[in-house]
Order: sequence, then structure tokens, then C-alpha cells
Amino acid sequence: NRLRGGGDTRLNPSRKGRAKAVVLAMAMVTPSGAAPQVSNVWIFPALVCATAYAFYNIFIKKASSSASAPIDPILGGVILQLVAATMGTLLYFWKKATSTGAATSPKTFTGGILQNGGVGWSVAAGLAVGAAEILSFVISGMGVPASKSIPTVVGGSVVVGTVCGSVWLKERLSLGGWIGVLMIAFGIALVGIDPGSAGGHP
Repeated sequence: NRLRGGGDTRLNPSRKGRAKAVVLAMAMVTPSGAAPQVSNVWIFPALVCATAYAFYNIFIKKASSSASAPIDPILGGVILQLVAATMGTLLYFWKKATSTGAATSPKTFTGGILQNGGVGWSVAAGLAVGAAEILSFVISGMGVPASKSIPTVVGGSVVVGTVCGSVWLKERLSLGGWIGVLMIAFGIALVGIDPGSAGGHP
């Protein structure tokens, strides 16, 4: 095809090759089998998350070892999950209500939830965290010092999560990363055999 000015709009082979390469580069975010590049911006929220988990375990310890009336582990887990579910629900609706151009109908709020493939995995995660919460209350109710139970539980989750990520999710960790995981496991063992003390009930 030619334009009115007589210019040929057909691409020569070299230009076609370059255009195809650009299209392929835009279509592929990451090379096949390679992990996406993640910036270090995640470190700060990760530290905040770790702090929240630390207080989460401290509060469980306080609730299950209260000198006046220790809470039942199952009841403690239920209360914890109800509070978390309420907070999460409020945040979800607030996010939807403040989204640019978002409609305010209930159908808009809930639309797409059931079609989301992550719902099933979210349910599985809820079951796992529910069991973890109840067991956390049980462990703390046994009089285990928080300085021992928290590093063991959190560090153990790091080790198990890393192994599952490698075997199940096919993620890759460098040699240095695996050395770090082994050091965490060694640290857990040291914390576990430390006699420590139960402390008081302020």
C-alpha cells in the first residue's frame, strides 16, 4: 500500500524484525521461568508486618496466661479472628468506596469476589491461620516464655515456608539464602534448649 505522497508504508524485513521484537518485549514482563524483579520497597511493610506479628504473639501470651482469668484457647482464637475479619471487611469496603470511579452499589462491592480464583486459597489460608492462632493460645497457656515460643513459631514458619516455596511453588533460593535458612533453624534449636524463665504477670 502506498500513501498519497507516494511513500511506501510496507516495512522492510529489518524493520519488521525490530517491530516484532518490540511487541514481544512488551508482551513478556519476565523471561519464561524467571522470577519477576521486585524492588526493595517491600522491606519497610515487611518490617511493619513482623512488628505486628510480634505484638500479636505478645497479646496472645498475655491473654492465655492472665493471672486473673486465662482465656480458653478456642474462644481466644474465635475472638481474634472475629476482630481481624471485622477490620478486614471495613478496610475492603473503604477501599472500594474510595476507589476512583467506583460505584457504590452492593453489587459493585461484592462483584467479582466469587469469580476470583484466589478465594479458595484464601479460605485455606484462613483455616491454617485459625489453627495457628488456637495453637498459639495453647502453647502460651502452657507457661512457655514468649521469648522462647515466639522465635520458635515465627522462625519455624520461615523454615517451613521456604521449603514449601522451593518444593511446591518451584521458587529458587541462592546458596546464601539456604545458608540463612539453616542459620535460622540453628537459632531455633538454641532458643529451644535455652532454660529461660517464665517471668511474672504484670
